[in-house]
Amino acid sequence: MSFTIDIQPHFDFKIIRIANNDTKVYIDIVTKGGLLNSWVQHKGSAQFDVIDGNELSKGWVNFESNGFKSAKMNPFCCRLNFGHYDYHDSSFKIEKFYLHKHAIHGLLYDEVFEIEKTEINDQCAIVWLSYHYQKKDIGYPFDYHVKLKWSFWKDNKIMIQTEINNNENTDIPMMDGWHPYFKLADSIDDCTLQFINNGLLEYDMEIIPTKEIIPNHEFENGTKLKGVNLDNGYVLDPNNPICILENNQYKIVVTADHNYPYLQIYTPPHRKSIAIENLSGAPDSFNNKMGLHIMQPHEIWTLNTQYQLFNK
Repeated sequence: MSFTIDIQPHFDFKIIRIANNDTKVYIDIVTKGGLLNSWVQHKGSAQFDVIDGNELSKGWVNFESNGFKSAKMNPFCCRLNFGHYDYHDSSFKIEKFYLHKHAIHGLLYDEVFEIEKTEINDQCAIVWLSYHYQKKDIGYPFDYHVKLKWSFWKDNKIMIQTEINNNENTDIPMMDGWHPYFKLADSIDDCTLQFINNGLLEYDMEIIPTKEIIPNHEFENGTKLKGVNLDNGYVLDPNNPICILENNQYKIVVTADHNYPYLQIYTPPHRKSIAIENLSGAPDSFNNKMGLHIMQPHEIWTLNTQYQLFNK
């Protein structure tokens, strides 16, 4: 077999290394948050990590202040206006993390997922993780399961399947997303970003959608990122749900399925990396209903995205 899976305890969580021994490329999955923390490439004797991940030598510290790198965002993504929403004639307010006035990035980003099983075959290595949310936050008093299936393939492709199971006898509001930061060199300024969209989400000064969608063609033919600052949301073209980031060394192709119809792009001030976030709905969807998924009692909802890296 080309692959190995190594699981190491680390503080109160585990780090799962999936390695392709033929190419010497490996990825690290962290059970805290169920996230992708590394994707290390080899060129000659040099190593390069295309994921701008979390520094975990001292454990899970400063995760929020360092930008929620690679976070699993669930059951809401990005900002929830004042952490408040109404549902079925009841009002709810999230207790967890706030950035200034708004709750951000959901409730699961620092929960420890259990390793259900692993598998290695000729084409890929797979790890299944699961987390049972049991009404931990008073602002989201619903019971549900999240299962993650991470698979690493011989063609340097990572596939992530998210399966959400509503355990309630009533319907519940749900949104899902990922928050990876990609880097292809020391700076994103020499990178080109390309994707086709059906409109730019208009945001107010608090980066909350106004519900207006503005026609946008900026990235259709590829746009150099030098001098471009982004914290923008887009409606993906369902016929072309691909986002490409490339420079003269690497090309990353991000491909979302129909359940991730929104794309959030963020360039942090340090400009060492760029967040390319697949979202099932727009930010603040619990209030604006843009892409909000109402899970029926005991419904199972499955979402998929994938990342593939090419060397030039």
